[in-house]
Amino acid sequence: MQDNRKKTKNRVTDADMDMGGMTVKVINNQIEPAIRLWKKKLKESGKIEELKARKEYIKPSAVRRKQKQQAIRAEWRKRNFDN
Repeated sequence: MQDNRKKTKNRVTDADMDMGGMTVKVINNQIEPAIRLWKKKLKESGKIEELKARKEYIKPSAVRRKQKQQAIRAEWRKRNFDN
């Protein structure tokens, strides 16, 4: 009796590729899932945001002013739109 089911390659899971830290192992020459996992780890670690923040120097007073403006806006939105 013939089996008419499609033969699928063994799927590689994130747990198989995870080596801890920021490293990822490529299994069976499947680089696409490894790159996807690496990008996910990079995004979750916050390294991209840190690099963007270090692109230019921002004075501490400007940082505080921006945080204060964001807090005021968040409070305004909360009061006006959460009703």
